[in-house]
Amino acid sequence: AGWGNGGAADEARLAGQPPPPSTPVQREPPRASQPTGPMERARIHRFRPPAPPGLDAARAVALEFGKFRGHTLGEVAAFEPSYVDWLAKTITRDPELVAAARVVKGDLDRRQVHRRERPTAAGRSA
Repeated sequence: AGWGNGGAADEARLAGQPPPPSTPVQREPPRASQPTGPMERARIHRFRPPAPPGLDAARAVALEFGKFRGHTLGEVAAFEPSYVDWLAKTITRDPELVAAARVVKGDLDRRQVHRRERPTAAGRSA
């Protein structure tokens, strides 16, 4: 009885190893995911969102990430206002930045500043 003849010798030689003994693994409990939607908290009882910053304060907020790192919202609004729109509707991890971007966006809207459409890459969410 050699290899490949289908006999008992083949089965004995090809038998798998028994599984390793199971030991309980200490894991942290599952976490909730990071929120990705709009930062609306109106449903929380007695929640009062902080007052938005004034326009001058909002324009002075410096970006700490992305292609405009180190620039203020006022500077970005002057040369690429569509990026301010993107910040106002997309960023969720920095409520102060979002509030400032919304104030600057509101000013751009009131002044009817034209924005070019920001293309989104295929397969990526904005």
